[in-house]
Amino acid sequence: MATKVGRNDPCPCGSGLKYKRCCEERDRHRAADTRRRGLRKLSPSEERHPAIVALRREVEARQNRALTRLRENFGVHINFVAPVEFEGGKLWALGDRVYFGRPPNETFHEFLLSILRETLGERWRAERAAREDKHFLMRCFEEYREWIRQLSETTEPTDGVWDAPPNGWAQYLRAVAWDVATLVHACPGGLPDGLVDRMRDPVAFQGARYELAVAALFARLDCEIEFLDEVEELRGKSRPEFIARHRPTEQRIAVEAKSRHRAGVLNEEGEPNEGDPLSGDARAVRALFVKALKKDIGGLPYLIFIDINAPADRERDGFDKEWAQDVRRWMARFDKPTAQNPDGYNGLFVTNFAPHYQGDDLASPGEWFCALPIYTVAPLGLDFLGMVGYALDRYDRVPEIGLDGEVR
Repeated sequence: MATKVGRNDPCPCGSGLKYKRCCEERDRHRAADTRRRGLRKLSPSEERHPAIVALRREVEARQNRALTRLRENFGVHINFVAPVEFEGGKLWALGDRVYFGRPPNETFHEFLLSILRETLGERWRAERAAREDKHFLMRCFEEYREWIRQLSETTEPTDGVWDAPPNGWAQYLRAVAWDVATLVHACPGGLPDGLVDRMRDPVAFQGARYELAVAALFARLDCEIEFLDEVEELRGKSRPEFIARHRPTEQRIAVEAKSRHRAGVLNEEGEPNEGDPLSGDARAVRALFVKALKKDIGGLPYLIFIDINAPADRERDGFDKEWAQDVRRWMARFDKPTAQNPDGYNGLFVTNFAPHYQGDDLASPGEWFCALPIYTVAPLGLDFLGMVGYALDRYDRVPEIGLDGEVR
């Protein structure tokens, strides 16, 4: 597979079509053929050979350790394949894609960034780099390169790898890359074209980025994601962002994800107001919630995610944060649900994942809290809601996966 070509880039064969509409499928089959070369099925006696049995047990034990660490340390319930050495370089796999010829010292984090670059496309990056009005992701790439340069000049690597807590720019970029790679890994066919196009668009970027974050969080909880923008008959209708089907339980959940826009932040025009976490506009967050309640969710359990897009409050904890107090005040004005008049949603998750405010400073952990109605129209298990909260607590963590298969 030609890993340097994005799915939405022009096909290298010169047909004029996008790569995904032309040679991608053929290249995928070629990659599969390459993997099969030199392989054969073991005979029954070979299968029982002590060395083969021991190897299988070691591989199984390593996979179990990796799954346990992903689940416990990162809130991730799906497996990610460890790289292997191949023809002098590394070979990585995501979903049904195989990436050959990667640099031998490439880390998982660097690989994730390459997936983000490929998804956005080289043509888009070249066009945006030539413009004075930088797309926020382009600014992140530039600041990330500067952070790497300073890191290499001031610290010594360990076994050829630099390891340091990320600043705001680096954290924002790697979080986006982790989310993109998650959906490439978990969704057949990769990210929807519409979502990628909105990521490229400076005006639509903020909303697309938050939808990407929430969808990736559910994908890492072992959910199949159905993006409703891709359903032709639903376009133009008031519906949530996507439907998540939790594979272990077959539970289907409608999910809405909205991010509050703020002047001067994330490609928005104007100057940011640093005086108040909600810029004196708690009504805007409440309006997003009220609008979400009007969505047609088809009788499914319903989870609403709203990001307030505010500077992190390092001085206060939990519910003491000013923005959390603002949200609780307007939530208290809604009627409380009863058995006779249940709420139409199962949970409101208010997040503040905003490393973009930290810039060159050390990135702060994300903030969130939730409101869970006692009475709801469609039931949703508390176990799953607990998994969501556990993953939100660890959203800012990105695993590192080594050649030995260990997750760090």
